Amino acid sequence: MDADMHECGFSWQRAFQTVMHENEPTSVEGKIGLARLAILERFVSPASIDRQEEDALFEALDALRALDWQRLSRHEELISSDNLSFPIHH
Repeated sequence: MDADMHECGFSWQRAFQTVMHENEPTSVEGKIGLARLAILERFVSPASIDRQEEDALFEALDALRALDWQRLSRHEELISSDNLSFPIHH
């Protein structure tokens, strides 16, 4: 069981680190989703989680949430800076 627990920990950590080091904006969204899934799978895995790992899992979820908000805010800024105007039909 220790090997399973060890592998589970590396799985979510690897997914999280992949997102944090991603430089390609088009790849980030999917990788955020995969990292969240890996973290949630670790929470429900049969291997026990100690308090330190649990804290790390919650911190990783918070960091992913912040990264997602940052990405979405940047996207909204790009849209509004384009000053899109749509004709209004009466």
